[in-house]
Amino acid sequence: MRAILQTVLLGHDVILRCVAEPSPSGETLRSQWRSNDGSLLGFHDEGILAGYRGRYSYMRDGPDEKHLKIEKVTLDDDGMFECQMMRPGLRGFRSSAYITVVAPPSEVSLLNYRAGEAIQVNEGTTLNISCASGNAKPAAVLTWYVNGRMITEGVHRWSKHNLNRTVTSYAALIWKPTRVDHRRVLTCEASHPFIENPLRVNISLDVLYPSDPPRISIISGSSSAQAGDNVTLVCMTSGGNPPPNVTWFLNQRSIGTNFYYDYDTQETRNVYSMIVEADDNGAVYECRSSNRVGSEPLKENLRLSIAYAPLGVDVYGETATRYGRPVLVHCRSRLSNPASRIKWLVNGQLVRTSSESQHEQLTGTITLSNLTINPAEAVVSRHQIIVECVAENEKGRTIKQHTIRILISVQLDVLKQALVTAPPMEPRIYGMDGEALLEGEMLNLTCEAHGGNPLATLSWFRGVDKLKETRSTASGDTSQSTVSFVLDRTMNNQQVRCEAENGALDEPLVVTKMITVLFAPRRVVVRQDERTRRQMIAGEPTQLVCIVPSSNPAAEISWQFSSPDHPTTFRGENRLNKTSRENGGFEVENVLAFTPTLDMDGTDVKCIASHPLWSDQKATPFPLNVLYAPQMTVDGPITIVVNEGDSFKENLTVRANPPIATWRWRKNGIPFDNTVGAIFARGNGEFVYLIIYAARVTHITSPVMAAAGEEVVMECEVDGVPRINGMVKWLRGGTVIDTVSFDGQTRAVLRLNASQETSGAYTCLADNGVGTPNRTTAYLLVSRAPSITRHASLLRAAGPLGGRARLRCRAHAVPDATFHWSIQGDSGTIRYNSTKYSFYEVQLDHSTFESILWISGLDQFDYQRAVKCVAMNRLGEDAVHITVGPPTAPDVPIDLRLSNSSRSSLTLVWVPGFDGGSEQLFQLRYQVPGESVYHTINSTSPKVEIRGLKSAQLYEVAVRAVNARGAASEYSRPSMSVYTRDENGVDISAVSQKKDAFPRSLMVTFCVGGALLLIINCLLLCYMQRHQKRKKLQGRILEKTEMVRKTNNTSGDVRPVQMYGALTNTDSAYRPESANTNRSELAYEPPSEDDQSVRTMIEVNPNGYVQQVDTSTFYDPECLVEYGFNHIVRQNRLRGDAPTYANMPYPEPPTIDQMSVGTHSVGYSEGGTLTRATDVGPLSSPRRIHVPRIIDDGVAATYQGGLNNNGAAQIMSTFMQPGGVHTTALDYSHIDGDLV
Repeated sequence: MRAILQTVLLGHDVILRCVAEPSPSGETLRSQWRSNDGSLLGFHDEGILAGYRGRYSYMRDGPDEKHLKIEKVTLDDDGMFECQMMRPGLRGFRSSAYITVVAPPSEVSLLNYRAGEAIQVNEGTTLNISCASGNAKPAAVLTWYVNGRMITEGVHRWSKHNLNRTVTSYAALIWKPTRVDHRRVLTCEASHPFIENPLRVNISLDVLYPSDPPRISIISGSSSAQAGDNVTLVCMTSGGNPPPNVTWFLNQRSIGTNFYYDYDTQETRNVYSMIVEADDNGAVYECRSSNRVGSEPLKENLRLSIAYAPLGVDVYGETATRYGRPVLVHCRSRLSNPASRIKWLVNGQLVRTSSESQHEQLTGTITLSNLTINPAEAVVSRHQIIVECVAENEKGRTIKQHTIRILISVQLDVLKQALVTAPPMEPRIYGMDGEALLEGEMLNLTCEAHGGNPLATLSWFRGVDKLKETRSTASGDTSQSTVSFVLDRTMNNQQVRCEAENGALDEPLVVTKMITVLFAPRRVVVRQDERTRRQMIAGEPTQLVCIVPSSNPAAEISWQFSSPDHPTTFRGENRLNKTSRENGGFEVENVLAFTPTLDMDGTDVKCIASHPLWSDQKATPFPLNVLYAPQMTVDGPITIVVNEGDSFKENLTVRANPPIATWRWRKNGIPFDNTVGAIFARGNGEFVYLIIYAARVTHITSPVMAAAGEEVVMECEVDGVPRINGMVKWLRGGTVIDTVSFDGQTRAVLRLNASQETSGAYTCLADNGVGTPNRTTAYLLVSRAPSITRHASLLRAAGPLGGRARLRCRAHAVPDATFHWSIQGDSGTIRYNSTKYSFYEVQLDHSTFESILWISGLDQFDYQRAVKCVAMNRLGEDAVHITVGPPTAPDVPIDLRLSNSSRSSLTLVWVPGFDGGSEQLFQLRYQVPGESVYHTINSTSPKVEIRGLKSAQLYEVAVRAVNARGAASEYSRPSMSVYTRDENGVDISAVSQKKDAFPRSLMVTFCVGGALLLIINCLLLCYMQRHQKRKKLQGRILEKTEMVRKTNNTSGDVRPVQMYGALTNTDSAYRPESANTNRSELAYEPPSEDDQSVRTMIEVNPNGYVQQVDTSTFYDPECLVEYGFNHIVRQNRLRGDAPTYANMPYPEPPTIDQMSVGTHSVGYSEGGTLTRATDVGPLSSPRRIHVPRIIDDGVAATYQGGLNNNGAAQIMSTFMQPGGVHTTALDYSHIDGDLV
């Protein structure tokens, strides 16, 4: 014999050959094989051996050969096998055969990432990604590639040896990708000497990186422009992933967010156009490029220079003086660019002054100039001096006048000589003689009080506010005070008063003036009159309403239609002209009644608010959408001359709004399609082009609000050609309402008695058989008290300590609902927004309202107190309590159902549960029954349409929720089974339900009855078999004893006989950590000796007595019998080392140790096979207890059962063990024992 060394691929067959030299004397050869675990396979002839699931068998080609064939090699077959041969009377001989089982890796996988997806990583950030290839023997070699290029730096490899003798290989790549690596593919490749093509797993890179700095350009080419010019700014940036948001900012405020990305050039542009005004001078327009939240945007700015004339000029100074006393007058130009120059005109004569200064402002330059006038030197006419200030630059000029009155002094010699206190005369205000001033003008007022001893002290007030920027002077017996301010609309109808006081007055003397400010409206609103139809139809009267919220004086309204030829102006009728609460102006509502024509379709009508006293006017355009029947572009019939036998073709253009759906030709009143054929002299006639268009709703009454018991009327009017009976219908929930009155063919009137049962949506259907039917929904809303929605997702809120929680309170009510929030334990309600609580309300639809309360800075007290929400209106109220807690996993979505199906798609909807305190998305999982692959779809909406499915196919669907914190719910159970429709569009599920119309109750009855009968039969069979076994056992023992006793054996030696039963541990089981464990702790009842056989080793003496044999000679200390409580150990009832799992960004991939590779497995099966063990220290039991040897706690905890191929242990061997006791030469004819 010679040694054999063989390498076998996992799952293949192998034959171990054993051949002995032929015997010259022809002695019988006894041969057997010993397996790799030391078990003797027995002296058998050819055929399958017991155990090992029938994989081991003997083969022989001659009497001196015995080959061992192993089918479907497993990892447990790895090791040394031994062939043992022996001839009677000669010494035995043996030879070894070695099997090396190799297992190629079945797959390579990524840890914590999904294959085929994209990894988002910031540029310059270290990426740590690992791949693994498990259960290979020898270990697989892992290599990383980027776009096919091998990476050697930053790769760390290690491996882990598994209990099934395989190796799991790992390779981690630590790498910093740059922007050039964007969209590249990372590949992990597993190579093995026993696979032809390496295994690969790919994942692509999504490298996030900023764009290039933005660049600004002006289409006109210069940053300088004039007021009124159209300036277009272009901001452009290149690159960036994701494409950046390019936004224009002015004064830290976003003004232009519309940008577009060119995928070819990878450039992002934002074009911003505007009409520049004076305010834009010096404005800094900033372009920002940002593509990552939280990162500092890239910026570029541009300063504009806008040239414009001075916006105005202000003159202020004393408005009265005495003859001979000089007067100082100040002139101040308003903003201009470039700076203005100031000229003075006194009574029309140019006066030069050297006092001029310029002051730079943000948007322009202000010029100041002072002029001193001596009335004695100036030409005085009518006791006044007229001063003009002119501010001008190359873009224009502006002028302002100032009048100075010359006063005649009066001597009060009597009062002066008396030297006593005296009150002043009543003060007077000059500078505003009842005239109205425009908004934006400068108002200069002078208050003057004569006499008084001492002279009066003057003060200015506007409303209740005291004006501080005043200038006071005293001359002779006169006190003067001057104030200047710019008028705005908020000052309209305000009082300005001057108070004069001195020591002789108990109360100040007061003089008042009313300020009247003229101002144009800031906005003009144009809408269609609610009392007319919603849509304009050519030839039918309609009305437009123009509303001016506030102006002074009342606006004069005119309407201008923009016509391609010439604009037309109309005057409407003022329906409302009243004082507005806004700035004391006038509110005007003007109604224009007109009949639209088809030429007006697509044009604009402007409402223009103007007044002769205003410097400008305000206009708002309103686009006209006029519906009209199709119109031919030719007038009257057209004449075509053709030769007999010829054909003709004529193109006709038709205008229509809405667009034409179809058309039809008629000849002499008879319709026809396509061509008529050749024209003959007798075939002339009149061809009519008939245009047909689909019906559509043109007017509907909605919404209608009413109290319960009221009668309401809902109207629906349609238009379309042809007009047929029944082209307009009212529907409720898809059912046609019969109790409808019709006005012709196009109008349907629905009368209802308002109640909670009749409230809701009603549909008006317009269908004349052409095109798609048109549906419009109207709502009947019946007044009702609020009813709060008590859905599980609304009754809870969550947020982390120190964070925020959002509470939602949703109620159904008509006509409205108001909400009040309060905290449990607090006496009052939350009335105002604060840093702790903030709330707001939204209207979701006509009858649904929602209030949202944010609680900031959460603490433990917020978790312990419920929040009460009360919804109320004039009809009643409803309340609900909402609890706040820490963040949790979201609830499982409920009510998963099929909404729609087709041949290749399924639409599913569900009701979301509580989100756990953060935004949630949904993962819909589906698979074909019997397949091992799941398909997953993510959605933020509780409605998903799955496309690309097979027709007439059954799918199992489940859904779960995952929130922003990574917590996930369980999948909905049980999975829902749905069918796609077949090729003919038939619902397979409905057909199968009709076929399975067998009564369910009868089916349940049959099943329960059958189960009971089966249980009874099993119990009877078990009882009978146990009773029969007991009798047969006793009979065989007696028979065997009697047979040995009668055997003729002159030597008197004892011959050993082995009898077998099932091995078991009859002692009490103990936990490893306790010597007092009772059977109840192991959760099973111990079987009695009557219930199972007991392994007994005996020797039978020829004289008939039974002698106990020392079993230690047959016992292998490295072998463990699997006791009855091993399944409890496997279920971790005695040990708490179950694994834990952490949250992952995606569903956790299977651990390498649990991967199924080929036909081999890591764990052990549920069968009662033998397991390697190690001894535990001595206990109080008379026998030793063996527990499994734990190689790796983390791995051992994952064992869920598997397969051990040690089919026959040494203690179960048919043959004498090495060192066993025997008293005579071996006689193989007597050595075979029985199983009893």
